[in-house]
Amino acid sequence: MRRQLRRWFDRNQRALLWRREPREPYIVLVAETMLQQTQVERVEAILPRFLERFPTLDALAGASRAEVIAAWQGLGYNRRAVHLHRCAQAIVSDHGGIVPDDYALLRRLPGIGDYTARAIAAFAYKRDVAVVDVNVRRVLSRFFAVQPTETDLLPLPTVREIAESVLPRGGGRWWNEALMDIGSLYCRRRAPKCTDCPLARRCASAGRMAPSVSPPKREPTYCGVPRRLWRGRLVELLRRHSMISVASCAQLLFGSASRRHVAWLESVVAQLQREGVIVSTADGRLDLPK
Repeated sequence: MRRQLRRWFDRNQRALLWRREPREPYIVLVAETMLQQTQVERVEAILPRFLERFPTLDALAGASRAEVIAAWQGLGYNRRAVHLHRCAQAIVSDHGGIVPDDYALLRRLPGIGDYTARAIAAFAYKRDVAVVDVNVRRVLSRFFAVQPTETDLLPLPTVREIAESVLPRGGGRWWNEALMDIGSLYCRRRAPKCTDCPLARRCASAGRMAPSVSPPKREPTYCGVPRRLWRGRLVELLRRHSMISVASCAQLLFGSASRRHVAWLESVVAQLQREGVIVSTADGRLDLPK
């Protein structure tokens, strides 16, 4: 498996901005934060613009939160921008402006969870740590055990144990990236391309999985629109209008400032305030944090 994967990866690895050599830990940090809940294609389109605005860690740390949230436009889940900003400030104040290369130190930074700490350690610094995202979990689950359907997976703790056991010494970077590329290009969640996959000959599940029949996940909605989209629309509104009341926001978003709309929007505002994405004045007007 290792030999086959290495041969394939050397010829076919994806040419992504955050993989360019020499690796820049700051770019890896920004990219991995963006990739947490966003597809690669969108990050590829937006990351250059973000780096043009904040070319260095110091530039990001020294900017206002409103500037960072404004530059996050198009990515959604704006609390990630708040986490990234806080993380940059912590790195400047506590680590001399250098992104740590140690997993334990990375985990102590604001907004850095287990996955992101591992990704930075492996991709920026070649540390031999297993990085298990949704793609890697899918590849390892299917390769090492027959999965009845396309959505069946091994338990996450089991996959993590497998990932640690098969990680080649000195391969922390290429190995994890190769598994991610296989998962993205071939071992897809639905309709995997098993016949084209370079690992198919030894894969336990190749050609054996039934299509998934699981219903789509439901998410909270309001007026038929997912709550997460309303959150994004509200932040986008504040990018264009500063110091605006909740009622005015409701009027612009819904075409009406009815009590029902305002009351619901106030619950969204409260959540975004807790996350540090927006702020309000004493008289209740909304704005992005300065």
